[in-house]
Amino acid sequence: MGERGDDMGTYERWAVIGQLVLAMALGGSSVPVGKTLAVTLPLFPTIFATLLAAWLVMLPLAWGRRGEIRALTRREWVYLFLQGVCGIVLFRIFLFLGLRHMGAAQAGIITGTTPAVLTILSLCMLKERPTPGALAGVACAVAGGVILAVSGDLALKDGSLLGGVLVFSAVVSEGLFTVWRKRVASTVSATVNTAILISCALVTVLPLALWDIRSMSPAPSSMELAAILYYGAVATVLAYLLWTGAVGKVSGATAGATCAAMPAAAVLLAALLLGEPLRAEQLFGCCAVILGIVLTALPWRRDRTRSPAVR
Repeated sequence: MGERGDDMGTYERWAVIGQLVLAMALGGSSVPVGKTLAVTLPLFPTIFATLLAAWLVMLPLAWGRRGEIRALTRREWVYLFLQGVCGIVLFRIFLFLGLRHMGAAQAGIITGTTPAVLTILSLCMLKERPTPGALAGVACAVAGGVILAVSGDLALKDGSLLGGVLVFSAVVSEGLFTVWRKRVASTVSATVNTAILISCALVTVLPLALWDIRSMSPAPSSMELAAILYYGAVATVLAYLLWTGAVGKVSGATAGATCAAMPAAAVLLAALLLGEPLRAEQLFGCCAVILGIVLTALPWRRDRTRSPAVR
């Protein structure tokens, strides 16, 4: 198994793109859900609770792959640990802290920089050279994010500048997670990858959660428990299984363009679930995001991923 952007047929390519888009849309749903948790519950116990829910869901699947887990090399363990730290621990810490200083729609808009960030990281760290078609798709996806930003109320006041920096740090962490996944995509299955990175993140957060639990107010409400379960089972397990299962088959630029589905989903869900305002310009930005994904998915040229094997 390897990166097969050159060898995939049209149907398989669209299926992979669809899998990545769905993963990012589920990830985008974590923004409004995370907003409801960030303003009412202490940070680290909340992150630990979402990871524990995800770990319990993954446990039966991981048990069936225990032979594969025992066969992991030291190099693979290192990259899996880095995925857990960057893609889950740092991502959630930065995102939850950022959501305390800005609205969910604003945070979702900032994640619109993800396509450009991931393309740059893939170029610098994986030596992948994006094709003109991929660059066009990334540019269109980023343009959609810019339209969303311009149409939204992003006045940097009342601490929202700090919130923006924190959310952007979450974007960089998410990009690093994808780079680390691509390092082992040819040797570690999506199920094992997801199970181990969740386990590593759970162990990393545990000491912080025990320290922070002192500030725990009364037990979470039923609505908050439902949000924690959703965040763990859907926005974590399902999203990461879909993403890790497909991202190794395309270039970083192609994966980056599909990341634009995250801010689009976040903006739409923030309007539907939290009642945050949704303007016509934001809908236009979402359409630009969709166009960017389509442009990237089209076979303008052979989607050659030039990631050198790293041993």
